[in-house]
Amino acid sequence: MTSVSDAAAAGGGLPMLVAMRAALAAAVDDCESMRDLPALTRQLDAVDQRIASLTVAEPKGDGVDEIAERRASRREHAAKGAARARASS
Repeated sequence: MTSVSDAAAAGGGLPMLVAMRAALAAAVDDCESMRDLPALTRQLDAVDQRIASLTVAEPKGDGVDEIAERRASRREHAAKGAARARASS
């Protein structure tokens, strides 16, 4: 595990936030003061949310892929509806 100061010296960013999260999690685990625990957990949650906002999920495709997927879905539903209509006639 990289220390927070090492990660900060290396340029900060996401590695520093990950190191901060690990340090805060250890502080929460070791905290014996009920007065300090809420502040530590709030800080841990804030850092965790910041990490989540920086780590963007890989896109599944581009806009063209999304349009093609929607079109295929509509066609599939239309075909099922037509088959039901023929079956009920």
